[in-house]
Amino acid sequence: MPNRTHRRQSRPGRRLQGLRDRLGALGRRGRIASGASLAAVLVVVAGGVAFALTGSHAPPRHHASRRTDTATTTSTLPPPKLDRHLCPLTGQRAPGGKVPQRPAIGIKIGNDPAARPQSGLIYADIVYEEMAEGGITRYLAVFQCHEAPVLGPVRSVRWDDWHVLASYGHPILAYSGGISYWEQLTAHLSWLFDADATFYPAANAYYRTSNRYPPENLYTSTAAIWKLDPSNHQPPPPQFQYRPLPAAGAEPISSMTIVGFSEGENVTWTWDPAAKAWMRSQGGVPDTDASGMQLRAANVVVQFVHTYPGPYYESGTTRGVHSITEGTGVAYLLRDGKLEKGTWHTPTYGDTMELRLSNGDLMALQPGNTWVEMVPVTYAVQFQK
Repeated sequence: MPNRTHRRQSRPGRRLQGLRDRLGALGRRGRIASGASLAAVLVVVAGGVAFALTGSHAPPRHHASRRTDTATTTSTLPPPKLDRHLCPLTGQRAPGGKVPQRPAIGIKIGNDPAARPQSGLIYADIVYEEMAEGGITRYLAVFQCHEAPVLGPVRSVRWDDWHVLASYGHPILAYSGGISYWEQLTAHLSWLFDADATFYPAANAYYRTSNRYPPENLYTSTAAIWKLDPSNHQPPPPQFQYRPLPAAGAEPISSMTIVGFSEGENVTWTWDPAAKAWMRSQGGVPDTDASGMQLRAANVVVQFVHTYPGPYYESGTTRGVHSITEGTGVAYLLRDGKLEKGTWHTPTYGDTMELRLSNGDLMALQPGNTWVEMVPVTYAVQFQK
């Protein structure tokens, strides 16, 4: 179990005091640790925290969290309709014919070499692969209709995580620690349930294994995480449109490679006609779950994003990476052995991402699980016929 013996103070009290200390430090010195030039403003408000960054390490014109509460969030796009018989995050018929009345879980899973093979990714409805720091990627695996008996290794929170989950209604964010001020911020976002493994009672949902070294040995399950928020029965809104056939004119391809995406290794998705799925490889070898099954997806969405160095050092002298998922950019969709090209559009955090073809028509996914590759615009993507 995580070491929590030094964290007896109540979480809200400890974190509010941390915010006060932070404001005081900024007032005296006008800078953060390491002498980096950054102006930070923390405003504690009822039901949440507004956190604004300006300076050389902050993404231009972007706040750390624009969504504050489901009751005050205004979406500029019509939300996809929820069908009680179809899983909102896969478009497939729900187990037993009825969507489970529970929220989405977004859980942080490591992807550095020591974290592989991971457990539970094969059961996820949607998986986001995000830049972390130093060329390392991590996963935000989202579950709603499907369950995973073992999930891990569970790793720390990143700036990207609550921005991605802002369109999921009232989700649960499960992770293990992180930069102190990211922890403080997530603890005060009223629209999500903060399941940080380093604090009780959420810590009771996690356990450590003896066959791996920390920090790559922290695990949980979807059942344990859902139990933390028993009063929440809100399924998330659909995140994508679905239809059984690809768009007319979609280009047949056999594989797609994101060059040097994860720790300098190529990430490749190869179409398997027999499995009717895209199979994932990393570094030239099949990427497998702890069960031995190769990771796969019915859909692979490539979302090209602008990235910026964050204000904090996530490991050693390496700053975290912020991927901007608000706005518009180039998007690719891999489904049914074919490639569709177009754009993604998210007017503001809290809106669902809209995918459109180059002719303006909506891009629709094959019913099934989806991987979203959040690829920096500086990376190359190659296709094989």
